[in-house]
Amino acid sequence: MLDSLVIDADSVFFNSVSTFADSLYHENTLKKIKDISTRFRECYGVRVAEQPARVYWKEGYDYNWITAKKLISHIDKMFDLREQIASLRSLPIEDFYEYVLPYRSVPDFPLVDFSDTYHAFMNKYVADIDRDSVHEVIQRYNFVIESMRELFPSYPYEEEIGYQELLFHGPRDCIPIASYGISMLRACGIPAAVEFNACYKQFQGRHYHGVVLDKNRNWLAFNPESSIPTSDNGSFDTKDVLNIYRFMFSEQKDAPFFLEKEGEYIPGLFDSPFLKDVTAHLLETISLTLPYQEAGSNKLAYLATFNSETSSGIIPVTWGKINRAKQNVTFPSVIPDRYYFPVYYSPFGKSFSFGDSFYLNKEGEIEKNHIEERTDSVTLLRKFPIKQKLVDKAIKLIGTVIIASNEPGFHSCDTVGIIADTLQPYFQDIKLDMNKGPYQYYQIKTTDEYPHAALSELEFITDIRYGYKNIMPASSLPLFSPEDTLSEDKFEVRLMDEPLERIKWKAEYDGNPQTSPEPYPTIYFMLEKPQFVTKVRMMPLNADNGIIAGNQYELFCWNNGEWKKILNQQAEANYITVRIPSGSLLWLRNLTGGKEELPFYVDSDSQQKFIYP
Repeated sequence: MLDSLVIDADSVFFNSVSTFADSLYHENTLKKIKDISTRFRECYGVRVAEQPARVYWKEGYDYNWITAKKLISHIDKMFDLREQIASLRSLPIEDFYEYVLPYRSVPDFPLVDFSDTYHAFMNKYVADIDRDSVHEVIQRYNFVIESMRELFPSYPYEEEIGYQELLFHGPRDCIPIASYGISMLRACGIPAAVEFNACYKQFQGRHYHGVVLDKNRNWLAFNPESSIPTSDNGSFDTKDVLNIYRFMFSEQKDAPFFLEKEGEYIPGLFDSPFLKDVTAHLLETISLTLPYQEAGSNKLAYLATFNSETSSGIIPVTWGKINRAKQNVTFPSVIPDRYYFPVYYSPFGKSFSFGDSFYLNKEGEIEKNHIEERTDSVTLLRKFPIKQKLVDKAIKLIGTVIIASNEPGFHSCDTVGIIADTLQPYFQDIKLDMNKGPYQYYQIKTTDEYPHAALSELEFITDIRYGYKNIMPASSLPLFSPEDTLSEDKFEVRLMDEPLERIKWKAEYDGNPQTSPEPYPTIYFMLEKPQFVTKVRMMPLNADNGIIAGNQYELFCWNNGEWKKILNQQAEANYITVRIPSGSLLWLRNLTGGKEELPFYVDSDSQQKFIYP
């Protein structure tokens, strides 16, 4: 049933747009597609959602279940396509074998469909486009997938069902988006491949994207469904990625899979015969040679980078061949402006250092931490650096005013407070002038230059001695060092215009520092009668990466290829005090919540310095 409905949707959509080849993106065409989508969903939407998924892909190696007949048919059709398309006929046969002929684009990804299915679905939409115009082909592909998605409901299955899952609404992983997108482009005669970055500089995860070969034999990167490649790859964001690898169909003899000594451990990322390092086509790389004097018979060593998602806290991103005669190892593809951990592996997968961790600056020069043989007592405040884009938003809040009135329309009002300085990423107070108070209505009004209330938490503070009934305990202000004295005013309480349970759906009252009513220029506080508000306790939108009182933390120190735990402690305030080896590289992990973590060292001024600012 699902297959027939997809065929029906494809037929309805194609018949509706086939007459608009020169004006697919015209307003009238888009309106017609929207009308078609609405009618189709009304007829089929519920039926689609109720159909059980039929999963055709098999477990195990492809050769265990792909028949000779199916494979021969696929090869014949792809060679027929080569004869039909001029750009394919001029493509070197080696590139045709590698980037057009393969029946899969990602090894080990569930295989449901072959090129005949992809060609039948997509080729009719791009048949009128010169295949040398890869930008136009991809633009049409993106348009078709996005428009067809309007015909279907949210994805109703837990299983992977093949390319049809692209047509449903809902979140999707980048792997199937890239895999199906590249397979469809290949089936339409476009040389293409899937690539991924080993990891990111500061964040978890990796991203899979597509590349196409243009008529000038340049590889252009893009994200299927959401972007179009540019001739210089300038629109493709690579500033925070580590090495980029391409899935090839042929064996790559210079990959660790083939270079390792028999029995040598190969990290999981590199344990594949089909990986090719293609970082240089998107990023500047250098060749880097490091001393290597470790015993053993390993042929390979690695440069790893920090990654809190892995159990080891590091992930290897590139490899080098060890030259035991010269006692060094050369890494041919290293990205500057990155922090690296030089490691090698035991036969059982345990990592060991063969040198100090280092930052490779933008000029390709190594900068190492200076570690002294002494122990210092330090105060830690964060597990991840403050994000500049959030600081910029806080700066733009300067000039925001708090106005008060006894008229709901604020026709006559007084300015009782102003944000005069950059708000820090925690609770702080803005004192209000109540000389003309009390007031019934309060408003936080942002500036015309930045009409966005990027305030994550708000509390309107009053004095308990006023005897108001609509109050509750106020949140405490932060405490950042043992020397601080918590100047908690025992008379301060939080004034409420409604019970918390009724307003906690609002971003400024939900207890989450990472949400705010940013789309709006104002925040209102509307009381039933005039009451004094002495302060507004506020917090700007932030990533919540400071030390949180009550949360459980672990502190690790980098030592000989692994992170050694030196502390496990519940934070009693907004700081942690600990004795550490001076200049050592540290990793603070919040076990209670949050994912963003980054190594740091403590400088001579006792300030945390993260490996990336």
